[in-house]
Amino acid sequence: MPDTMSGALHDGGDKVNFRADLAMPGSFPGSALIRVRQTGICGSDLHMNNERSEEQAIPSGHEVAGEIIELPDGVTDLQVGDHVAIETIGAGQACLNCWYCRSGQYRHCENKSGDTGGGFAEYMTRKPAGLFKLTDDMDWTDGALVEPLAVSVHAVRWGGMAPGDTVAVVGSATIGLTAIAAARHLGAGKIIASAKYDQQKMAAAAMGADIVVGSEPGELEDATRAETEGRGADVVLESIGGTTPDTLVQSLETCRAQGKAIIIGGFRNPFEFDFLRPMLQEKTVLLSSCYGVVDGHHDYEVSIDILASGRTPLREMVTHRVSLEEIQHGFDLAYDKTSGSLKVHVEV
Repeated sequence: MPDTMSGALHDGGDKVNFRADLAMPGSFPGSALIRVRQTGICGSDLHMNNERSEEQAIPSGHEVAGEIIELPDGVTDLQVGDHVAIETIGAGQACLNCWYCRSGQYRHCENKSGDTGGGFAEYMTRKPAGLFKLTDDMDWTDGALVEPLAVSVHAVRWGGMAPGDTVAVVGSATIGLTAIAAARHLGAGKIIASAKYDQQKMAAAAMGADIVVGSEPGELEDATRAETEGRGADVVLESIGGTTPDTLVQSLETCRAQGKAIIIGGFRNPFEFDFLRPMLQEKTVLLSSCYGVVDGHHDYEVSIDILASGRTPLREMVTHRVSLEEIQHGFDLAYDKTSGSLKVHVEV
C-alpha cells in the first residue's frame, strides 16, 4: 500500500481543498482497509464545512461505497474485492461489546475507536462489522445511497410507522426523498410531501409521494388535513432541521392528535418551544439519528434490499457527479439548489 493518498480537507475558510499528499488512514485493531469508489455529499457536510474555523486533520464524508482491499484475520463473511456500503459512524467504529452494541445500537457505542477519516479520500479504514456487501446488480451509485436511505429507513422502522398510515414528509432534499421512498416501500398509505424547488417536487412524486405541495407556511398542514377529514397525518417525518423551530412546529401542526412527529433533521441551535398544545393533544415527538438494528435487521440491510429491488428510483436523484479533484465544484453545486442539484456524488 502507498504511504500517501489523495483526499479533500476543509481549509478553515470557505473552501474544500483537494490534496495529493495526505497520509494513508490509520489502522486500528480489527480494522479493514477499503478503496473508496463513490461518496455522497450530505447536507451535514455542508453545515460542518461552514462551521469549521480550523483546517481538518482527516477527510470527512460518510455516504460511502467502496471495495475491500484488506481484511483482518478471522473474518469469514466478507472477502477482499467485495463491493460494500460502509457504515462509518456506528458499526464501523463500534467496540461491539458494550450494552448498546449488544443491543444493535452501534451509533451509541460507549467505546468507539477513533475516527480515521471518511470517504472524501481514496482509502478509509473501518471495522468489518460496518461493511455491508452490495448485491451483484448494485453499482457504486447505489452503494453510496445506502447510508442516506438507511437514515430514513431507521426513522420509519424505529419510529413505528404502521402499514397504511397516512404520512407527511416535511422537505424533499436528500433525506426527505429517502423518507418518502422508505415510507412507500415499508407500507405507508397516502404520502403528502412538501418541497421548495421544482426538481425536488418532481423527485418527491417519483419517489412515491401521492401529493406534493410547496414549502410556504400552511401548505403541508392544509393539504394533509384535506386528505384526512381534518385530522392530520398519523406520522410526520421532519427532514430539514435548521436553526429555528419552524419545521418542528410545522410537523406537530401537521400530525393528528395522538400522532407522531419523527424528527430526522438536525436542529443546530437552542430555541424556545411551546409544548402545551401538542401535550394536550397527546402527540409524540421522536428524535431519530442514523441507524441500527430494528426487529433483528440492520437498517443498512433493509436499505440494500430496497435498492436492489429496483422498485425505487433513488439513483435518479443523483443529479451531479464530480471527481475527487473537483470536490469544491461538487460542494458549490450541492449548496446552490438553483443549479438543479438534488444529490451530488464524488467519484474517487
